[in-house]
Amino acid sequence: MKTQIRLGVVGCGGRGRGLFNLAVKNFKDVIPAAVCDLNPSMYASLVTEHSGVQTYTDFERMLAEANLDALFVETPATVHATFCAMALRKNVFVMGDVPAVDSTAEAQMLWDAQQASQAFYMLGANPNMWAFVETAVDLRAKGLLGDPYYVEAEYIHDVQSLFASTPWRETYESIRYCTHSLGPVMRLVDEDLEWVTCFDTGSHVNRKTGQHDAMSALFKTRSGVVVRLLTSFVNHYPGCNHHYRFFTTKGYFERTPGYNGAQKNLFRSTDLYLDKRFVELPIDTVRPEYGAAAASAGHGGADYVLIDRFLGAIRAGKPAPIGVREALRMSLPGVFAAESARRDGERLRIVYPWTAAE
Repeated sequence: MKTQIRLGVVGCGGRGRGLFNLAVKNFKDVIPAAVCDLNPSMYASLVTEHSGVQTYTDFERMLAEANLDALFVETPATVHATFCAMALRKNVFVMGDVPAVDSTAEAQMLWDAQQASQAFYMLGANPNMWAFVETAVDLRAKGLLGDPYYVEAEYIHDVQSLFASTPWRETYESIRYCTHSLGPVMRLVDEDLEWVTCFDTGSHVNRKTGQHDAMSALFKTRSGVVVRLLTSFVNHYPGCNHHYRFFTTKGYFERTPGYNGAQKNLFRSTDLYLDKRFVELPIDTVRPEYGAAAASAGHGGADYVLIDRFLGAIRAGKPAPIGVREALRMSLPGVFAAESARRDGERLRIVYPWTAAE
């Protein structure tokens, strides 16, 4: 069993620096080995904080020289897969940020790299680690929800303030950034999403060519489970809304929008005598077993849990907590949805690397 883990990060913007510091400062025997960014000013603070850390502007050189055990990939969303595949080919354990891929070609590349690697790929999909998501998964495992047949998810977040620091966001099709929604959804929907139709509003807020105010997709599985997803990154909605509704054969589960109050988790099961009323479940994002250690970490404590699961799996020789198949199940539907929107809502079949083999 591996004890010390030599950790690197490529992409040293705010999130890259934050995750690297979180891992090194909060987890035992994590060695800050190497950092990489095209802009050396991005990793300057990491050099100050971690004596002896090696610095690179060339990722291939870092892989060749730094003797890494593990790597965080925090590059722009459009190039995650390339860096992850390169690390896997060097048998480096890698946690890449969302979405996993930006095209079907990247999906095949990442899939093939994982099959040939002695290390594993993990997707850093932090909503999967939220406590209320785990609660819904547990309720279904206990038989209290039955099976989902219709699901709605929304990710509404005005990110215009991030356009200057992360220019790729300005014209990025928001439906591609679907893992925050489809990650939790696909933990309860067993089948792959097989069909999609999607529409794009274009730009009404700023009237700017190439921007996408909102995109709405309908997905369907082979057995007829329907998932509706709305994503909007240019809007006048205050705050950030992650909303999930599961209609199931034995009940209902909802993570409500926040609006002007706290978000709620509403649950009903026909197996319990509830007089057709909702039970409000007293759980939020932070998993109770992690307590204060996770509470101060990003994304409602989920970043701490991601790193704990990632390092724990490496040390125990276990599979990735969110492996390449799970990553593609929640990423590829967005790629096909974006293509459907470009074709004015044409119904498309979603194809995965394993589709032909099954």
